Amino acid sequence: MAVSIASRYLSVRTLGLILLYALLCSVSYFVAFQLRFDFNVPENFELDLVNTIWWVVGLKLMLLIAAGQVDCVLSYFRLPDAVRLSFGLFVSSAILASMWYVYHGNGVPPRAVILTDFLLSFLMLAGFRVAMRVKASSGLEDWLTWDETENVLIVGAGEVGAGLCSELKHKARLGMRPVAFLDDDDSKIGRYVHGVLVADAIDGLAEVAKRYAAHKVVIAFPSASAGRVRKVAEMAREAGLAVDTVPALTDLVSGRAQMTQLRPVELEDLLGRDTIDLNSDQIRSMLAGKRVLVTGAGGSIGRELVAQVLEYAPASLLCIDQAEIAIFDLQQEVLAQRDTAGLAQTLVLDVHQVNEVEPVFKRFQPEVIFHAAAHKHVNLMEAQPAESLKNNFYTTAGLARLASDFSVERFILISSDKAINPTSVMGASKRLAELSLLEQQEAEGNVTKFMAVRFGNVLGSSGSVIPIFKRQIAAGGPVTVTDPEVTRFFMTVQEAVGLVLQSATQGQGGEIFVLDMGQSMKILDVARQMIALSGYQEGEDIAIEFIGLKPGEKLFEEVQHLSERLQPTDHPRVMRFVADGERVDSVESIRSELVALSDGDASEIKHAIQKFVPEYTPYFD
Repeated sequence: MAVSIASRYLSVRTLGLILLYALLCSVSYFVAFQLRFDFNVPENFELDLVNTIWWVVGLKLMLLIAAGQVDCVLSYFRLPDAVRLSFGLFVSSAILASMWYVYHGNGVPPRAVILTDFLLSFLMLAGFRVAMRVKASSGLEDWLTWDETENVLIVGAGEVGAGLCSELKHKARLGMRPVAFLDDDDSKIGRYVHGVLVADAIDGLAEVAKRYAAHKVVIAFPSASAGRVRKVAEMAREAGLAVDTVPALTDLVSGRAQMTQLRPVELEDLLGRDTIDLNSDQIRSMLAGKRVLVTGAGGSIGRELVAQVLEYAPASLLCIDQAEIAIFDLQQEVLAQRDTAGLAQTLVLDVHQVNEVEPVFKRFQPEVIFHAAAHKHVNLMEAQPAESLKNNFYTTAGLARLASDFSVERFILISSDKAINPTSVMGASKRLAELSLLEQQEAEGNVTKFMAVRFGNVLGSSGSVIPIFKRQIAAGGPVTVTDPEVTRFFMTVQEAVGLVLQSATQGQGGEIFVLDMGQSMKILDVARQMIALSGYQEGEDIAIEFIGLKPGEKLFEEVQHLSERLQPTDHPRVMRFVADGERVDSVESIRSELVALSDGDASEIKHAIQKFVPEYTPYFD
């Protein structure tokens, strides 16, 4: 039934379009005769007009159908469509001209009529198509709400900016009207792009915005450095303008996003670091065709690991997390977006239960393991040191032994910069996890390459300062900062995971890698930027309050242990640490002593940890 209705609609639509084309061609032919004789057609030529119009129009219709002008979508009309339209009309005119020479003008329209008819037919049909495109892109409601559209400045007059301008002009329902471009290319300034002037260099943003009564700035150079984006955003805010940006260049190229899917500038855009140059061939060589296991796959790091690992064509991927809802979200938001074709499997499992993990290893036979499962919240773990040790230290040591027993090729621990000269239980437990890998690396008969990768705070991850600030700003403030001088390293999750994969290719076993996280940022500056990005002013709209450092927190994060020396790697953003000297205590003896204190109070456990991690400076109530 649906097919018959569709075919009936198609035939009615086609017939209607043919009749409309016939009418336009008839009018064109009639007007061409009138122009040829200065609107005073002799009787004998009037007879020729009547006798020839039916087959001349029929000839043009046949050639227009052959040129695909009947089965086209009327609302789409670009240069290729115009070329096909003119070709169909040109061929019909060429046939008529040939007939005139063959029959010496008998029963054939005059040559001047043929030429004039060709031009008029093209203008009328092309005008009709243009009108249909305008109608499709700008409905009546767009004209009625014209006064509500925003005047927009586009920063960047390159291909992306030009494409955005064209889309905004033809889709008035988006509510944005491009009024001027800004670009630092002197050769473009003073010229027009799609009828819009490149008014000035980017530094002239405030003056141009005032001249054109602009409401918003759209940053349209997705490949620009974060520092440049930050400068534009600051100038726009100083001028009282809202700031949007186009999607990332990778999303535009891959088709995951369209140019008009603008979004507000986020803190991630303002980090001030250039795009990471990864050696994808090395990563692909490490992962392609391998059985990969990711623990903590439902967390911020684990989810991104899963997404990026799938890009390198592993033979199979097992995603483990103890949280059911985290695994469900992973399936819906990551795996469902990719055609994994059964490549990725998920499992709800607590990896601390080694007796339950071992059958999984036997069945799956992993070749590469990324261990991202961990407790990571500093403040929460200060009151539960035994829990922090169980999940971060004991679990890592148990998985490392299993990996060695099953001859896994590589085992990569996701560690933390808080393991460096730690002041928190969480950091100390991560340091003990690193030590368990170093010891397992030297175990007799081991062939697995064990390594750890340290990095700082991940922007937007659960429990991090960014979502906390967002909630506080949404609630009207105040935004709480521990100390005006406190600093932290920040990375995007994509950046961190990309460098984790790069680090894994560098490891030969026993290394601790640290990622170049750029310059540390004052948390106070982060709070101020987030308030500004949300369209508020510090002090007037949103207040900032200082509440003092929380238990276990540092004023600033460090990048190197006192006992470690730095070595370069093949990648400029990845560094290798090598510890000096040997440790007296074995991991098993450390574990036995700490497990015995599991039921003790927090201070007692912290004292015991300090014995095995001398650089640990615990917080005591």
